[in-house]
Amino acid sequence: MQKLFIFLISLCCGQSIYVGSISFDYSGTENGTFQADLSDSTFGGASAASVDGDSTSTLLLSAIQTIDTTTMSVLFIYMQDDNPSFAAGNWSLPPNDLLNPNIIFGFFPEVDTSFFSQFTDLLPDSLDFDSTFIEDLLGSLLSIILDESYLGITGNVSIDHITYPDSLSGSFDVGALQAGIPPGIISISNGTIALTGVVLPQVEVEDEPLIPEKIMLYSAYPNPFNPTTTIRFSLETQYVTSLHIYDINGQLVETLVNSKLMSGEHEVTWNASTQPSGVYFIQLVSGNNVQTEKVLLIK
Repeated sequence: MQKLFIFLISLCCGQSIYVGSISFDYSGTENGTFQADLSDSTFGGASAASVDGDSTSTLLLSAIQTIDTTTMSVLFIYMQDDNPSFAAGNWSLPPNDLLNPNIIFGFFPEVDTSFFSQFTDLLPDSLDFDSTFIEDLLGSLLSIILDESYLGITGNVSIDHITYPDSLSGSFDVGALQAGIPPGIISISNGTIALTGVVLPQVEVEDEPLIPEKIMLYSAYPNPFNPTTTIRFSLETQYVTSLHIYDINGQLVETLVNSKLMSGEHEVTWNASTQPSGVYFIQLVSGNNVQTEKVLLIK
């Protein structure tokens, strides 16, 4: 049910991720209050992911408000900055270049959860996607937003503060139009963005005389997965090794391995049937060596 939210959180896997709340009021063809707060429910909340580049950078924000078991409202905002690292600023609607927009604002009020099944087709087979994936994905998302959402056409979105892993905050007031006969028109006001950075906890290890020369944590398969995935790793030296699972809030979920292992390749299956959908971190620790991979559980 919450697949789009989870997908957009993990979209920029390996880049800066923020989670928290986004809220606003809307009136016009449809009226209501949108409140997406991660602390309220596993099935809703807000997230952002920034992607740095050689000359430009990108910020993707998404938020879900769960109405009931079959209905939700969703917000999606894409912004591009002309700096290698995303910085605070103001983005006006409509964008100057409609063919290569620096901002896309899409709002889906009170839609059936089955609507978002189309987004799962955009998921890669693995989260180890190449540099062209985000560009292709945004083109697909834009097509869906243009066809289905209230698309922002006037107003502005301001990012007042963004410092990873500290916080991301901002505001917005937007006029949005939905294609149709007659077209739908809403005014979005009092928009507030309040997110904090997500950082995987650092693991402290004691100095010991024998340190493995090399460890390797391979990509889990399948990824995304439901509910089991296989984790492979290799050790060059026999050593006490731990394999931990953390959630997106940095909380330890499960320890799969915590013992002295022989050198060579090892394989462990993680059954996440009791865990909620979301992004999880697999962390392999052996001596002073630490490697981390991210996986996406979709139910």
